[in-house]
Amino acid sequence: MRSEDPPAEPFVLLLPATIKGFGFHNKKWSTLLVEHIRDVNWNTEAFDKRLVLHEEKKELIRAVVTVHIGKDNTIKTDFMEGKGEGLIILLHGGPGTGKTLTAETVAEFAQRPLYRVTCGDIGTDPEGVEKYLESVLFIGTTWGCVVLLDEADVFLEERTKMDLQRNALVSVFLRVLEYYDGILILTTNRIGTFDEAFKSRVQLALHYPPLNEQGRWEVWRNFVQSLSEGGEDINIEEIREKLDILARQKLNGRQIRNTINTARQLARYKKETLRYSHVNQAARVVDDFEKYVLDVHGHDDEEYARAQGNR
Repeated sequence: MRSEDPPAEPFVLLLPATIKGFGFHNKKWSTLLVEHIRDVNWNTEAFDKRLVLHEEKKELIRAVVTVHIGKDNTIKTDFMEGKGEGLIILLHGGPGTGKTLTAETVAEFAQRPLYRVTCGDIGTDPEGVEKYLESVLFIGTTWGCVVLLDEADVFLEERTKMDLQRNALVSVFLRVLEYYDGILILTTNRIGTFDEAFKSRVQLALHYPPLNEQGRWEVWRNFVQSLSEGGEDINIEEIREKLDILARQKLNGRQIRNTINTARQLARYKKETLRYSHVNQAARVVDDFEKYVLDVHGHDDEEYARAQGNR
């Protein structure tokens, strides 16, 4: 039997019906039924069509990722043997500006699994952190993953003389990065406390400003379009006509997504087609809360972060 030929049916009956598989969503090994295994259906258009980001930044991301994936591993850019040839991308900006979505859509167009890790998964004990990071990056290299370290602030903060444990965490993280060969995307919203040693480790650093009105309009449009394409019972034409009104409310991408989900649940609760009135009702509640917080604090989150030197 040649390797490309399917096995004969009697032989197939001798094979096990299950196989072990690793779930990147829960980071656990599971037993899977072979008959349910399918090729991954990659959404290669999501990066261009769903991600709201300046076109020049998109082009840079696509360029470095595409070249890294197709590069000749025999060509080294570091003179020292054993040093990693990884691609490290830093995305910094406030919540809901598109950092996590960037990593998700990069994995889609690169047709690589996304391995998402948070600081809560890693812990704070330096020895445990090193072992966990090495295991994550080993899996990332072995399976060609796009590794996303979300909210990596604790590892990127500037070292001080007084906090020895955090200094050890930063040093461990720097050492592990030095020898990584895969794609690693870091996100942070506290770039003001960035340790200067990371500057030489990061190949591409991108700032994500708060969404302007045009950006919010595009995010609203993308979510509404996704609902329509997904078969949602929605009056899409009515909502599209009101996108300009919705975009005036200063919501970030995550708030817009939550507003859409709330509106869907409201429409289903009322057993009605999703209309602009449902979306507007949900959006007004979020906007009223933001205005209340602004009134109490005297500034919005972006202004506060800038005043504190975090962004």
